[in-house]
Amino acid sequence: MSTKLRRGTPSIAYVCESCISSLRTSQRTPTSPSQHLRRLTTASAQPESRSSPSSSALDNSSSSSSAPPTALPSPSSFTSPSINTYLTTSAPSASQLLLADRFFAAGNPRFLFSSPTYRDFPATPAPEVAFLGRSNVGKSSLLNGLLGRTKQRVAHVSKKPGRTRTMNAFLVGPGEGGVRDVVVGLDEKGRKKVRKEPWVGAGGGNVVVVDMPGYGKGSRKEWGEEIFKYLSKRDQLRRAFLLVDAEHGLKDSDTYILNGFRANGIPHEIVLSKADKILLPRPRMPSPEAWQRHLAHMRHASEKVYDGIVRLHGGRGMRLNAILACSGEKRDANGKLLGMDALRWAVLQAAGLGAAQLEQLLPRRRA
Repeated sequence: MSTKLRRGTPSIAYVCESCISSLRTSQRTPTSPSQHLRRLTTASAQPESRSSPSSSALDNSSSSSSAPPTALPSPSSFTSPSINTYLTTSAPSASQLLLADRFFAAGNPRFLFSSPTYRDFPATPAPEVAFLGRSNVGKSSLLNGLLGRTKQRVAHVSKKPGRTRTMNAFLVGPGEGGVRDVVVGLDEKGRKKVRKEPWVGAGGGNVVVVDMPGYGKGSRKEWGEEIFKYLSKRDQLRRAFLLVDAEHGLKDSDTYILNGFRANGIPHEIVLSKADKILLPRPRMPSPEAWQRHLAHMRHASEKVYDGIVRLHGGRGMRLNAILACSGEKRDANGKLLGMDALRWAVLQAAGLGAAQLEQLLPRRRA
């Protein structure tokens, strides 16, 4: 027996009752957060195309059983979006990733100011993004990689937890700004008294990256209080990037921060730091087979973090844009820091700098 279904058009489709029953059963099957995440990841990885498959493609698909097996992707074909999960935003294109790298290469990252308390933060016109994470999660190495300062480091790297004890801001971009000398008076001998003062030009084109003190082991309670004063009150803040160790996943201190994000409506992204521990565990580049295993391990790590966040919030009130993965120390087969170009693009997106604005800001490339 068949049932006639109408969809408001003259065309008519006939579907058997058993098929309808099977469809209804499949629609009632619940999905876990990990299954939902895999669907999102798969959907974001598909190329954007509205064209129909050609007849030759259909012919090829019908004879796929006799075709040779497809070669496994190798580390040399790696792209950063392949290890990331995009939830409320689209994966960047190759041209967008290139623009992000060019911006940070030409942006002359420089120190702007340091403050132990939120009340001492200077007012600046530039958009800000904040990076925070547990002590010793690899934040300083990641920030040096983000700013392109792996040799002349701007953020101090230490094996001792809790090294960062103040909120430190760095300016990046072709716009004006930095630290300047301001005359504040004369001393008893008539010499000028000079004070260092941060400043940012009003012309735009800059982004301020704020390095927050680590929390957990080696940190202090009052630092956490100052962090949330900044996160909840700073008008210039556009997004917070929470670093989570890719190998160890979410800890109790991370869930405390995530609850604070939710309570204060703070847009944020998760960054799985030290991704090289999973993707490149050995000095030599892995074989295609080993690379596939490492990629699967990376996806599993991302799914575990996503599941933990969903369980924490019940899927409600989240302002999570993406789960990114990167390394500030190891480079891929193409000589780039693992996942860093995608993180740079996420920072620029948060600051409101899209491809069109970046093309105008950056110097034209020679033909």
